[in-house]
Amino acid sequence: MSGPVTATFSLAQLGVLGGVLLAAEALKEARAMGAEYDEILARLADREAGLAEARQARQNARLERQAQLRRDGERLSARLDRLVGLGEMLAANTAEGADRLAMNRPDRPADGDEAAWSRYLGELEAEIQRLEALFAEIGKTRGLASADALPSAEAPGLDEVLRAYARQRGLDARLNPALAAEFEATAARILARLELAEGETLPRALEQLARAVLLAPNVERAEALASELRLAVQRRREERAEQEKDAAEASELLDSLGEAAPEPLRLALERVAVGAEALDAETRELARRLAADLAAARARREQEAAAVVLEQSLRDLGYEVEAIDQTLFVAGGVVHFQRQGWEEYHVRLRLDAQAGKMNFNVVRARGEAESAERKRLDYLAEDRWCAEFPRLRDTLKARGIDLEVTRQLGAGELPVQAVDPASLPRRQEEEDRRRDRAQPLQQPLR
Repeated sequence: MSGPVTATFSLAQLGVLGGVLLAAEALKEARAMGAEYDEILARLADREAGLAEARQARQNARLERQAQLRRDGERLSARLDRLVGLGEMLAANTAEGADRLAMNRPDRPADGDEAAWSRYLGELEAEIQRLEALFAEIGKTRGLASADALPSAEAPGLDEVLRAYARQRGLDARLNPALAAEFEATAARILARLELAEGETLPRALEQLARAVLLAPNVERAEALASELRLAVQRRREERAEQEKDAAEASELLDSLGEAAPEPLRLALERVAVGAEALDAETRELARRLAADLAAARARREQEAAAVVLEQSLRDLGYEVEAIDQTLFVAGGVVHFQRQGWEEYHVRLRLDAQAGKMNFNVVRARGEAESAERKRLDYLAEDRWCAEFPRLRDTLKARGIDLEVTRQLGAGELPVQAVDPASLPRRQEEEDRRRDRAQPLQQPLR
């Protein structure tokens, strides 16, 4: 048995089956088309899920393309660096002129423009092919096995890179080849702390330091360079942790902004999400502010939708309810509803939007004197409401308004409140009778 009920409420988000926005749209469309609500809701939910999935797929595809372009750029750029280093060694150990072995490095694109990146990758490949052909010619004419001193053209592992530099040491007549294994082991031990992912390119600065260790003229110089390499690896680990944190935040911001993100902001966040840049304060603030504005706009739409859902749900359950203002879930307010035959009894709903609470209690119009019969009727009215409340709660939950009861009194625990009849809505038949009484009688025609 139940008298007054207090419940907190929450609104389901757009995109969730039964979410309040979907429910409101389905209710409107079902009324307009004379169709079944559940059928319309399922169709709208499927459509919304499909749109959300397509948006996410487009974003994931963009990010994957950006990441792949950058991975390819890092791989080709590293290959070019290795060729240049080998060229410098050949220039120092052969009669080849440095001008002939010089490199023409293309400029790396500053943004995520895919066409610019494609051109950049093409230019890198062209320069790599030129140098490889040149080194093959030099090796053929001078009997140098320079190709063996380079790792594979694809994404080589750390061991393969270091082994190639150890071989390069043997091409330099000025260096002691017996130290190659020792220096290689030192560099490998330090670089192992990086924990590179499968196919990830060794960062350019670290590879250059590792190369310097393997090509050091003596043990003392190798130890000094190894110390620099340890510090560089530690800095890279710290940068990597910060980069991953920024990338995760950028991805979350991209998800929250969706299609509403302006193109420059979207591109900036995508560069961060793929690890190409750090998330600067200006971009973060702009994205957060826009995300907050979008969230506020979504909340307003949900609140307006909740008013539609509440009113129509009450009507669908057979209640007569006064028109509910769309600001009910924004500013709060009072709603009365009843069934035919309830006479002067109503359920009064007070909604506190700020606290997220609904209070339901049975009220009646003030009039007759208190009596044992009146108390019995009050008790029956509250008991009747007790039997009906669970169905209303379940209906609202299915439509995106979730009620959690926090206080519920038994029927008769508190007196039913008698209120001014003017504060209660008039039933439709009463309105009709009132209008009829107000109409002047028509005089018979003479």
